[in-house]
Amino acid sequence: MSGNNGTGVGMMAMALMRAVEADRPQGVRLFDDPVSRQLLPASWQLLMLPGLKQLLLAYSRWTGPGSLGNLYCRTRCIDDALRQALAEGLDQVVILGAGFDCRPYRIEGIQSTQVYEVDLPATQQLKQERLREALGGLPDHVLYVSTDFNERQLDEVMAEAGYDPAGRTFFIWEGVTQYITRQAMNATFRFVARAAGPGSTIVFTYIHRGIVQGWARSRSDERILDVARRGQSPWITGLDPVEVPAYLADRGLAFVHEWWAPDYCERYLLPMGRDMDIFTGERVVLARVRA
Repeated sequence: MSGNNGTGVGMMAMALMRAVEADRPQGVRLFDDPVSRQLLPASWQLLMLPGLKQLLLAYSRWTGPGSLGNLYCRTRCIDDALRQALAEGLDQVVILGAGFDCRPYRIEGIQSTQVYEVDLPATQQLKQERLREALGGLPDHVLYVSTDFNERQLDEVMAEAGYDPAGRTFFIWEGVTQYITRQAMNATFRFVARAAGPGSTIVFTYIHRGIVQGWARSRSDERILDVARRGQSPWITGLDPVEVPAYLADRGLAFVHEWWAPDYCERYLLPMGRDMDIFTGERVVLARVRA
């Protein structure tokens, strides 16, 4: 399933919000992303006009308290993790549930690796159409792998795509785990653990299980969940932060680090002098494939 809400409208909305942040002045924006805006049809780009953009931001803050700040900060956090992995040397980058993720087209140095974007067939068809229009064609270093995490084993589809299980690989799994079954999540982590070379890592996001199940859910969380349900992408799976290291170890991965709202404030927002609400129910985890 797509990491960007699985539908064309959902993916466009994610691209739009990233484009809005990337449109901020250098020095106060959290990331550079010229491609997201290029993926938007002209009608969507109108929403970036000053007056409409302010209304859009206000509406987003009202419907999903803290979601926008979390999206922007997690994007920067994963960008940083990817850049670090590229600096250390990579053979492959695999983006699971790629949606409208533009990292293969905007992160310096990624062109020297083989990138696999994995997502639903309909999602990939729409993205490729928008990329051809925006970039004039599809880049040679990216391969598009069509699958559904709930239906097919990654071993099979990745082998068909030419994936090298001995290569040093960086996996990105952003904004996906809450939408798929526990069984599909388990299978994906086990695939990463057994089908990647030494030094391979995965960065992924997850939602606190208490929010998904309701026993640790605030009124603000309920509004965010309602948006997901109305978008036909309900949250069904979560993890307990206390249990994450052991959960990963049981699936062949070693926990390295975790980031969430307090880390984003310290690393990014305070140095920039920015003040944003950040949803505290989602976290970013970096894990390493155990030797």
